[in-house]
Amino acid sequence: MKHVVRAALLLPLLLPALAPGAVQAQSLTDQIDAVDAAQQRNDYQAMQAQAQAQAAARAQAQAQARAQAARQAAQSRAAAEERARKDARQARDDAYEDKLRALELEDRSLDIQSKKTVVSRENDMIDSKLNEQKAKTDLTQSEADANRALSSGTKTMLEKEGNAAELHGQAAVKKESGWFH
Repeated sequence: MKHVVRAALLLPLLLPALAPGAVQAQSLTDQIDAVDAAQQRNDYQAMQAQAQAQAAARAQAQAQARAQAARQAAQSRAAAEERARKDARQARDDAYEDKLRALELEDRSLDIQSKKTVVSRENDMIDSKLNEQKAKTDLTQSEADANRALSSGTKTMLEKEGNAAELHGQAAVKKESGWFH
């Protein structure tokens, strides 16, 4: 049906070439062959146009695919760059937290050393007070021993004086009671 429509369209174009009254040099077969050749040219041109359209569609599809691949590659690069920035930020944050932890540990260590020093000084103060109390106790003991020794010496002296006075008194009594008075 397609061929008939084309032939009907091409026939009026070919008829003016045939003048009325002239001898028809062409036979019906020649006319059909001419229509058929024109139709084949049209089919060939249509196939070429279709092939060109398909090639253009393929080229456009390939261009779109390349553009899509380029967009995806750009997105991948952007995502990789964003990951790299996030990783770098995370590494900085981790390093900062590590430094904070190290400083906190150092601060705790210094605090413990300070407390140890305070405890050591307190122990030294306690030892000093104990030594002072011991010295006071020793002084008191020494004074008590000295007072006791003094008291013993005084007692002994007084006893000796008493004994001497008693002897002197006995001698005086003997002298008074004696012959040579």
